[in-house]
Amino acid sequence: METSIPDDVMVTDLMTTMTSDAGGPPHHVIVLKKFNKILLTSLLAFIMVGMGCVVTVNDFRVVVRRPIGAVIGFGCQFVILPLTAFILAHVLSLKPAFAIGMLISASSPGGVTSNLYTYWSDGDVCLSIVMTTVSTSAALVMLPFNLWLYSRSWTDNNGALIPYSNIIISLVLIIIPVAIGMVIRWKSEKVARIVTMIGSISGLLAIGMNLIINGIINPGMFSSPWTLWLAAVLLPWCGYCLGFFFAWLLRQTTKQCRTISFETGAQNVGIALSLIAVTFDGSPLFYDLFTYPSIFGFTMITEAIILVLIHRAYDKKYPEKKRDNDEQENGEATPETDEARYTKRDPEESRNVTEK
Repeated sequence: METSIPDDVMVTDLMTTMTSDAGGPPHHVIVLKKFNKILLTSLLAFIMVGMGCVVTVNDFRVVVRRPIGAVIGFGCQFVILPLTAFILAHVLSLKPAFAIGMLISASSPGGVTSNLYTYWSDGDVCLSIVMTTVSTSAALVMLPFNLWLYSRSWTDNNGALIPYSNIIISLVLIIIPVAIGMVIRWKSEKVARIVTMIGSISGLLAIGMNLIINGIINPGMFSSPWTLWLAAVLLPWCGYCLGFFFAWLLRQTTKQCRTISFETGAQNVGIALSLIAVTFDGSPLFYDLFTYPSIFGFTMITEAIILVLIHRAYDKKYPEKKRDNDEQENGEATPETDEARYTKRDPEESRNVTEK
């Protein structure tokens, strides 16, 4: 989109710069946006019902008693990732509109898809749900705080209009469907397994449809500068890697490290796009601001799926390592199971050990 504002100047009063001359989006784009919103809301609800079917009240009790995982996730989500975005934007010399779009994306809470990636990679689904709920609630305060803290490099005005209603809707889309899923599992584990499968399929549909529709809505993102694409590729990788690293550093289990990794790198892009739509509607920079979150959504999903596939391929190639890790992390390795495995190796020696 053409604009008379130079790329290298600070965007003064960016948060309130509006113009009545800026033409609205084409009719088909408006229709697709509405369709995408309705579709994603419905599919995300199915996803969370499915995720609720794999957790129990006792799982939540364990997480609440040992909240260190959620605390690490909070720090990675609202401290590490926004700071990383701020540094990357300066290192790559992104123009102000792109940089602010990147900062908004990095400051948004964790997305529901992180729960799906966690489930697909055999992570701690309960911890993931708790972290998503905590980060979405904390975003009511942390999102405007991070924008105030970091956006001053590119704008003189920090009056972003935070889409509180969208954040609350996101909370509702997490809590109520998960509760429904838990009730289904309590009533029938057989039905719960079927619902979980439907939730997984809904997740695949949501991801695929979202990528296609976003490409149609914002085709200009494919001709964006290479630095913007590099920023969109690097930020999710930084989130996934740094989340895993800090969780490992603080002695979390491998399963919890994977969970925190996905929660850190997979953001709620819908919240970011809503903030931009509410704050910058009518601005000549509207489409530039929309570009980074659109690309980021694509790279974030692609990279997460790559990580899931790598993990599943590793587990398939080394199933015994997966079994041993599961036993250690779930506390299932008992003297009896160890003796049973020993018996399979050498029955005679095992009898001697038993007699002693």
